[in-house]
Amino acid sequence: MQLRGFSHLLLLGAAAESALITPAGKLGKRDIEYNTTLYAYGADSTAIPIAYSLSDGLLYITESPDDSSANLTSVTWDVPFVSDENWIVNATFPNGTALGSLYIRPDQDNAVGVLPMTRASDVNGTVTGFARFAWQLVYNNDTLLESKFWAEPTDTDGVYALVWNSGGDAQDGSYDVVVEVIADS
Repeated sequence: MQLRGFSHLLLLGAAAESALITPAGKLGKRDIEYNTTLYAYGADSTAIPIAYSLSDGLLYITESPDDSSANLTSVTWDVPFVSDENWIVNATFPNGTALGSLYIRPDQDNAVGVLPMTRASDVNGTVTGFARFAWQLVYNNDTLLESKFWAEPTDTDGVYALVWNSGGDAQDGSYDVVVEVIADS
């Protein structure tokens, strides 16, 4: 049984590798996915949009991303692929105004938000930042591709804060989510 699981991993790895290899056999560069929407998927949920808060600059998971009473608005994203040199995920308001870059806010209990500056690091070949692997948003810590997004309840019913939970410790009412990049039509 373990051997069968291992062979499935080998097939999955080969498929992922072949998706990145050009006919010449070299690693191919994928384009940035422009004008996309980020959605959160939990164990018992379907695609729930991720909205931007005009109040605090943080991201929230909600069925109503354009909820003016909660001071939320939808945004679109430009998301690079993991083989790209640019590990910066940028947000844009619906009117086309650039908003900033996706960022983990350690000063806000690791809430995920947007800052008006670029937040990617490339020092001596070390690269960190966000990109997509297949359709999943991941973080590159220069060693691993990680996805440690969680939804934490807020005081507003049906609105969850998007946070980065590096320890994996669940708080009351919180749950882990996968953030996916879905192209808008």
